[in-house]
Amino acid sequence: MNKEIKIPWCKKGDIDAGLGTFFDSFGKIIIAVPILVGVLNMSEKLVFGKIIAATGITVFIFSLFNTLLARSLGKKTQNKDITALVGGISGTTLFVWLNAIMLPTYFVSRDPIFAWSVTLGVSLIYSVLQLILSFVFSLIFKFIPREALMGATVGGALTWMILSPLGEAFTIPWVIIPTLFILFTFYFGEIKPRFGSPALIAIGIGTIIAWVSGVMQVDQLRESFTNLNLYLPSFQFGLITNKSLQVAINYLPLILAYLLSELTADMQAFAQAEESKEIYPARTALIGLALSNLIGSLLGNPFMLNYYWGHPAWKKAEAGAGYPLLSGMVHLILCLTGLVAVVTSLIPVSASLVMLVYIGIISGAGAFASGRKRYYGAMMFGVAIPLFELINNKVFSIINVLGNFTENNSNLVSGQTADSLTSIGSSTSLIATKLAEAGYAEGFITLAQGAMTMAIIYASILYLIIDRNWLKTSAFFLVATIFSFFGLIHAKELTINANPALSLTYLGLTITFLIISLISKWNKQKKSSLKK
Repeated sequence: MNKEIKIPWCKKGDIDAGLGTFFDSFGKIIIAVPILVGVLNMSEKLVFGKIIAATGITVFIFSLFNTLLARSLGKKTQNKDITALVGGISGTTLFVWLNAIMLPTYFVSRDPIFAWSVTLGVSLIYSVLQLILSFVFSLIFKFIPREALMGATVGGALTWMILSPLGEAFTIPWVIIPTLFILFTFYFGEIKPRFGSPALIAIGIGTIIAWVSGVMQVDQLRESFTNLNLYLPSFQFGLITNKSLQVAINYLPLILAYLLSELTADMQAFAQAEESKEIYPARTALIGLALSNLIGSLLGNPFMLNYYWGHPAWKKAEAGAGYPLLSGMVHLILCLTGLVAVVTSLIPVSASLVMLVYIGIISGAGAFASGRKRYYGAMMFGVAIPLFELINNKVFSIINVLGNFTENNSNLVSGQTADSLTSIGSSTSLIATKLAEAGYAEGFITLAQGAMTMAIIYASILYLIIDRNWLKTSAFFLVATIFSFFGLIHAKELTINANPALSLTYLGLTITFLIISLISKWNKQKKSSLKK
């Protein structure tokens, strides 16, 4: 019988790894807070007292789980130097949830609480489906080609972790540009700093530039200290109403697509751990992730968590089982005390966004590096489709803002212009017509609806065409037929016979490729019989 080994709760390598993963995750909170307060007009009491406090609890629960999972596996495999899996707030879903769900809901309803409620409903549905998926994930990868999922994942990363953050950050270019390229110099130039982490140095320099150039204000920093308090979140059962769930269910295509995208990223994180001969039970790890997200959404946290890549780097840094817990404890302290308000008033958002951009770039590069060259075309097709969602969301956000401006400032707008803007804002078909007249084709709207789901389907179809697997190609066109019929793609909301023209188009292709499959099979049998 093997003697039970002792695994340290904390070791030297845990400090650097813990702080590194902390900045990776916490940077997303720094990004979210100004949007919640400044754009969604939420009170600071609501943001720091309920939302951010719930986020801190969620990250801590997940971090504790990962430390305990590592200790359990380490004892089982007699590995006292085991390096834990680590995770935190997902950059992709954070930007998607903010830009594709929370902001559009707010611009339509002008109610920040309802926007939060709808996003919690989406997060709740996501968490429940994630829990179910943790038991059947192996079946998913049997049917959906790996490169197709990776292409859609890269598309999501390009859209929400590179383009959207860069657009936000370039509001203050003299902060983002030096911060970004200092970070790139360390990471891509493979330069190891003598002290601190590359992210800490780059963001620190960006922060100094922001303060010296007058971007940051002393008064705001001083005022942020008024938010210091002890915040203990409670369950928000009453907030998730039938009305908010009815709106949330319309985001099912988005939820399903990003579930699959995040699952692909999670599986790659597990694969990285396997490179170090540390084989984590994927099902257990995914269940822990899903339960953490589920508890968090019920507490009021709208931001989903996922596993991070980088296990080989933390292994090389001699990190152990305790570094996720260290990161989680720092999250907990900052989020439950209101210190987040101080940090967000101290560090500019433009400097914080560089980590998201970097992660988006390495995610895309890593996907293509591990993908097979034969299927690059399918991957690129998957990359392209999610871009339509970002473009369309920005266009319709502008329309909603202009419509609300017209209503509230009719004295500043000419009568003809005001009538035009009001009528456009009240009719979806008229919006499409007017946008088409301006050169924004209706196809942009069609492709934006259920874009991530379409990216997976389209990339899978091209993958199967490359393999000349005509029967499975037909099957995926049948999936597209069903999805378009019920409004999971190409539709604003879930409904029966949502887009008849597209459903019939997909059905026609289903039959076409089924016939091609039968002809191909018949030709093979004919050639085989002739050889005999």
